[in-house]
This record gives sequence, C-alpha cells and structure tokens, in this order.
Amino acid sequence: MITINYMKIRYFIIKGKSELSSIYVRFWDSNRIDQKSRTGLTVKFNEWSDTKEQVKISVTTPQKDFINSKLRNLENYLLEEYNIDYNTQQNINNIWLKEKIKKFFGRAEKDELYKIYFMDWVKKYIDDSPQRLYKGNPISPRTIQHHTTAKNKLSNYEKHSRKKLRFQDVNLEFYRDFLFYCRNFEKLNDNTFGTQVAILKTWCKNIEIEGLPINQEYKHSEFRVLTNPTKDVYLTENEINAVYNHDFSYSERLDNVRDNFIFGLRTGLRISDFLKLEKFNFVGNFIEIITKKTSHSVIIPMHQQIKDILTKRDGNLPHQISDAKFNEYVKEVCQVVGFTEMIEGAKMTNKKDEKGFFPNIEIISKNKNRKEFGTFPKHELITSHTCRRSFASNLYGKLQNGTIMAITGHKTETQFLKYIKITPRENAEKLKEHWENEKNS
Repeated sequence: MITINYMKIRYFIIKGKSELSSIYVRFWDSNRIDQKSRTGLTVKFNEWSDTKEQVKISVTTPQKDFINSKLRNLENYLLEEYNIDYNTQQNINNIWLKEKIKKFFGRAEKDELYKIYFMDWVKKYIDDSPQRLYKGNPISPRTIQHHTTAKNKLSNYEKHSRKKLRFQDVNLEFYRDFLFYCRNFEKLNDNTFGTQVAILKTWCKNIEIEGLPINQEYKHSEFRVLTNPTKDVYLTENEINAVYNHDFSYSERLDNVRDNFIFGLRTGLRISDFLKLEKFNFVGNFIEIITKKTSHSVIIPMHQQIKDILTKRDGNLPHQISDAKFNEYVKEVCQVVGFTEMIEGAKMTNKKDEKGFFPNIEIISKNKNRKEFGTFPKHELITSHTCRRSFASNLYGKLQNGTIMAITGHKTETQFLKYIKITPRENAEKLKEHWENEKNS
C-alpha cells in the first residue's frame, strides 16, 4: 500500500467460485474520492499475499514478476494522474478509477477503440473532418480524399502484415517495414510514399495533442518524408502559341479542349479552378476567383489569347468537361500540334492487367494507376499540371517571384523554385541574353 498526501492505494482479492481470483484496487483521498475497480489481473487465491498486496514471491507461477511489476507501475500511474487531474481542476467523476485503469492497460470498449488503435483513430478523424476547421475554414473535400487514400494504404499494410497497429507501434521499425511494403507491394515511388508519410505524421501530431500515447519516434529524423527528383514537362511560349494558333475548326471537341488548355496556361490556375470558371469571374480586364483548394483570393489580368477566345465564342466560355476527359483529350491536342519529340518524364499507367506487377493483387487498392518513368513522346506527358508549371516557368526571371507566387498561390519561395521547370541550359541562355543586352545598351 502507498500513502502520499492522504492518497491511498490498496490491492486485494475476492475469493470466488473459480480457481482464479480477480485482483482489485481501491483508491481513496480523504473525502474527495473513494473508488474500487477490477484491475483485469487474476491470481490463484493461495498465491496472493494480503500483507504485501502482491503475488507471493515464493510461488512458482511464471506470471508473478509480470503481475507484481504491473501493480507497482499502476500505483505510480494512478498517483501521478490524480495529482494532475485534481490540481488542474479536471472532473473526478465516479468512474475516474475505472477509466484510468483502462487507459493504463490500453483497453477500450468497442466504441472507444480509437483511443487504443491507430487505424480506428484515423477512421474517426476522417469521419469527423467535415465538421473540423483548418485556419478557420472547413476541410476541403480534396484534403479529405488524400487522407482517405493514405488510410487505405495503411489498411492494406495491416492486412499484409497481419497486425493491428496500436499507437505505440508507430515507431521506426514500423516506418521501415511500411516503406518496404509500399515500394515492393504497392509499387509506389518515393514521392507518393512521402505524401503518405506526411499525412501519417499529421495524424501523429493530432493524436499527441489529444493526449493519447503515440510513440514519439514519429519525430525521429529517419521517420521522414521521402522525395525523388521529378521530370515534369512544361510548354515554352512558342509551344503555347503553336497550340493557340492551330486550326481545330474541324473538331468541336478538340477546339473546346484547346481553349480550356489556353485558359489554364494563361492563368496558372489549377484544373479545379480553370475548368470551373464562370462569367461572373470576369471583371473588366481581370479574372477574379477564390481558389477551390486553398480558398486563396486571386486576381489575374486577362491574357490577349483569352480575350480572343471569348470573342470567338461570342462572350461565352469553353464548355466545362471532367478532369479525366481533359487530361485524355489534351494529349491528343498536343499530338496533333506536333509535340512528338522523345523526352524523359513520367506518366500514369494502369497496371491492373500487367501480370505479376503487384505481388498480392488481393490486398492492393482499386486504383492501380502507377507512375512509369522513361522516355516518351512529349504529348503523352502533358496533363492539367502542365498549365501551372508552364505559367510559372515562362514568367520566371521576367517578373519578381513574389508577383508570380501571388497568382500561383505558393506560400514560400523554396516551394515555388521547386515547382518551376527551367533547365540549367535555359538558365544559362537567360544569363547569356542578359549579358548581351548589357553589352549592346
């Protein structure tokens, strides 16, 4: 029995019909609290010492050291928790002792599994996301979808490893095993894996804020977001003009996609914004919009090519199409224009029918699109992302970075510089041109 500042803890057993007796704990502190509860531990009646309140040292039971150690640790835990709760004016209700014992042993009722198991917490976190706020704004559906994708990858990992992760299991050993699984079974590249880890670390931070026992190894430098160099393409000014000037009058479908493509190339907006533009977004010679992904207010001057497209269409915008159709048709547009040179890059390929690509096809998620690296005709590498990259890359060096970032929505210059796709050769050409201009001025 321990007594500190009138707080008392006593262990005892009650003999029942069974051979094993439950070990109880009583906790009391003056007139403020007096509660008792089962610990969940059991012992044979004749192996218990009433005086020492523990399993007898002399007995041969192999669990005596485990049980006695747990009882000592539980004593210290209850005293510490009570000191904290009482002196921070927490509610010491009539089930305080029972709840603390459950927390100490990592037990939970069926509707409270999220307090013990990592994936149960993640599921609750995602389910609650529509009611949560981030910087005062509702969580976007896109963000919720990213978290759902990460949850599915982790769920697949649990099936593969045949384990149910507790908070304490999210350590460096887990990180290494999860990385091996993602590389060799899900066939994810390091950038995609890095996205999963970034979300996973966000979950860990929130779990810690809630006071749940997340393993602190998630903060270790090795538990990091991996990245690998990308070879994303962009269109030069001459290539954009070639797209704009090409005659697609023979195909309403391609003409419409080309016009939407020019809107993206000349505004720097994401596809979720430039395909959803309405007439009210056009104010005078400017396009004014609150971006869908970041709720960022953007004002963009209308490029002459956009003005000419609106004139061609009698003031109407190009027809809106789905993201998937845009990414499919824009490759056809660029092929017709003549962007067929072979370049290094990466494109998404559906691997569902490639025999042996996934070692365990039953575990892998429904989405079997994977990024394939290699040398391809340039038109095959064009996607909606080409619009923002081209916009930023073509203006880089002509305007201050802050001006471009105000439109693209990049928060830091480091982030912006990673996004643009100017090659070392192009940077050298810009410097050469600058020196020649100085010489001739």
